[in-house]
Amino acid sequence: MKTPITIVLAASLLATPAFALSYPVSGRYGLSAETKPGPIDCAGKRVIRFDGVRRFDSNGGVPEYRIFDVVQNGPANFRITEQFATAQINARLKYTLRLVDSDRIELAMSPGGTLKLKRCS
Repeated sequence: MKTPITIVLAASLLATPAFALSYPVSGRYGLSAETKPGPIDCAGKRVIRFDGVRRFDSNGGVPEYRIFDVVQNGPANFRITEQFATAQINARLKYTLRLVDSDRIELAMSPGGTLKLKRCS
């Protein structure tokens, strides 16, 4: 009797979906303080792209970050921890991501100040 129970238990554990972390937004966002509704043309702007578990930045010495942890602090605020590696460093970065509206987000970087970003068209 123990064998069928063990098999059922093992099968149910294998069937449980794995919940992967991901960013609360996706797509390309350009650096902009513009408040008009709708996306912007990001040509010539610093662009940050959120893609599943990775974030890419067109500016700076680290081109790719990987999400390590996400904690939701209210309906529009998220505390993000990322990992990154270059040839010389392997480190973690923490910041707050705030959803301003459907097209705008803010990244409160410490250090580095707040980046105001708007969805790219």
